[in-house]
Amino acid sequence: MALAYLENSYLSSADAYLADNPDWEAASADAQDQALIDATFLLDQQSWGGVAASPTQLLAWPREAGTFYDPVLNLWVSYTDSEVPIRIQKATAHLALHLLRYPEAVSGAYDTRYTSIIVGPIELSAGQGSGTAPRIPKVPAHVNKLIGPLLSSGAQNNGWWRYN
Repeated sequence: MALAYLENSYLSSADAYLADNPDWEAASADAQDQALIDATFLLDQQSWGGVAASPTQLLAWPREAGTFYDPVLNLWVSYTDSEVPIRIQKATAHLALHLLRYPEAVSGAYDTRYTSIIVGPIELSAGQGSGTAPRIPKVPAHVNKLIGPLLSSGAQNNGWWRYN
């Protein structure tokens, strides 16, 4: 499937966000495109604040009628119906990189890259204690931090905010 901005991806290229990343640069253009499409698909499954800008759009973003608290800027930010917030763009790029590194994350498969690691007296075996290998998350914690304020639980959907 060909990469198409706002049809199957929130980015036309992640190069601006992943410049000089050896894993990203080593991947073929087709692999990068597929990773961006898969990342967008996973992000689209989230419960976003606000409402879709158009009833005919293919993706969840752009959205309107929402504000969110941006902890980096330390203020409330409104998003318009013509934009995909930088947080979504960054999340798409970083999630695509994660999916390139761990392609099994899309299917929820287990990472079985090691069976044992020994460092001095400390020993770690894959799946120690549970009988299974450690699980690679579909959406890593740093991506969840990026999108958290935009989710329906972190966004203000009604356009106003009251301090008690």
